[in-house]
Amino acid sequence: MITTGKERILIIAPHADDEVLGCGGLIEKGCRFKNQVKVVVIAVGEITHPHSHETVTAATRINELKEALEILGCLDFEVLYHDKDSLLDTMPKNELISKLDKILNDFKPTMVFIPLPSYHQDHVVLFDTCFAALRPKPGQLIKLIAMYEYPLISWQYQKFWNTGELYLDLSNTIQMKVDSFLKHKSQRRPPNHLISPESVKKWAEMRGLEIGLPYAEKYYILRSHIL
Repeated sequence: MITTGKERILIIAPHADDEVLGCGGLIEKGCRFKNQVKVVVIAVGEITHPHSHETVTAATRINELKEALEILGCLDFEVLYHDKDSLLDTMPKNELISKLDKILNDFKPTMVFIPLPSYHQDHVVLFDTCFAALRPKPGQLIKLIAMYEYPLISWQYQKFWNTGELYLDLSNTIQMKVDSFLKHKSQRRPPNHLISPESVKKWAEMRGLEIGLPYAEKYYILRSHIL
């Protein structure tokens, strides 16, 4: 489906690193086959991480994002807010929906990938606002809208079992996904944490086992149609 070179693939992520955790393989394959791939990260900002007690600046997060996407071959990205990390629930939703509407109108994607909501308030807000922005509209014919995973959906009170499922084969590209995640140095956790290079690989191995592949990414279909 993404091997034609004719797709316009839009990935919307709450924070820098979510795009690789959820869609690293998709970004790489989309770019490798000369499709137009755009990554929109909603929020970065200066924040002190509880796992490391280190303060990370917005500039650091953006630089990490740039380096991570370069490994995957993606040069088209933007960050909407430089001071809203973990604060999206304090914003008027109509402001964010308006910004997403503009991105959709300008980029005119054929495929859109949004985050599956998790316990994190930014992920919940972004899912809700993406769902609103992707409402059916005349002239906006998107052939696939799907949700991508975030490892911490393992702590999720609302399960998404009533959706179609898509898998992307990562058998030959899993190391590229791991290498890309490693560029998000400020987000790296210990090996036994769900957000670690080791767990990125284990998660892909788990999804691969579900369909008989060494490694895979999993997506949940919200809407799709055949042209």
